[in-house]
Amino acid sequence: MTAVVADKDDPSFWKLQNNIKPSYWDDYVATRPVYDSRIFQPILDYHASHSQSGSAAGGVSDASPDPATAALDIGTGSGSAIEPLTKSFHHVVASDNDPVSLAFAKRRFAHLPAASEKEGRLSYTLSSGEDLLMHHPPNSFNLVTCAETFPLMDTDTALDNIWALLRPGGTMAVWFYGPPFFTREQGGFDYQASQRILDALMDHNFRPVVSGGGEARTKVWKRAVDGKYSWLDYIPLPTTRWVDVRRHKWNTHARLSFFTPDACDFPVDGTASSVGEHETVTEEEDLGFWRVSWDVEKLARFVRASFPRPHDGEDETMERLFAQLADAMGGRGVERKMSWPVVLILASVKK
Repeated sequence: MTAVVADKDDPSFWKLQNNIKPSYWDDYVATRPVYDSRIFQPILDYHASHSQSGSAAGGVSDASPDPATAALDIGTGSGSAIEPLTKSFHHVVASDNDPVSLAFAKRRFAHLPAASEKEGRLSYTLSSGEDLLMHHPPNSFNLVTCAETFPLMDTDTALDNIWALLRPGGTMAVWFYGPPFFTREQGGFDYQASQRILDALMDHNFRPVVSGGGEARTKVWKRAVDGKYSWLDYIPLPTTRWVDVRRHKWNTHARLSFFTPDACDFPVDGTASSVGEHETVTEEEDLGFWRVSWDVEKLARFVRASFPRPHDGEDETMERLFAQLADAMGGRGVERKMSWPVVLILASVKK
């Protein structure tokens, strides 16, 4: 999900505006992780072990999915989860509360036939995650996915909706990744200085929209930031509704939030935890997770597309920081290895 703030006092601000730079979507798709087997194979393996329909057994394949299966992607944004979902589920619903993002996803995946067409298996729902029960009846889906979106929603309402929308034995898969970080195993440049400058760039890009808002908007931001700094441990998954809860975390030395507390005009507290004794929690350092090799120009595309601004001219502070980053990385055109911090939460519904 991506955003431009239209009204500093509007708590429902997470929507794109029509005056973003023309290159925004190209930059966004080019610099975000591809949801490949690193994220989807654990989801599909887990779902196959719990599903009463036997859907998605064996993971992603070219075999035709069971016609009884359906998946819902909440906060689909650019639609990065759509294609892998259509390989394993007969009907896929991509939802988002932002019409601009949903329109882009439709254009991006126009080669996939819509559900209204013969043999079509893809449809779209314009809705917030909290209001999806107004559009789909209970027990509609075998799998509900939610990437990069859950901290932006009201926690209890979102969980109530997901639980109700899932069929017995269905799976909820929530994941979130933070910004890429320079890996320390490389020589020939100061990765710590490079990371500090990249953090400053991200803070500069987000500070105008994170800080200075009204009470309602600040409450939404604080919930989201605190949740990301907790590595989504704040999400409660009680045994009365969920079984076999698994929380997988990669590269926890980095952060999930796209910006640091310095961008906020409110205190950040990431200590909240709702992790139960019945849950399985794993942590792994994997510097190869979604590894990329980027130069400063690719990083500039990532930063600018991390939170799009109106097309209102150049930003001198940002240009100065990019020049500093190029120097710290060893020059323009020099690529450096980077990886990503990621958390994946899996839970099977109990009904």
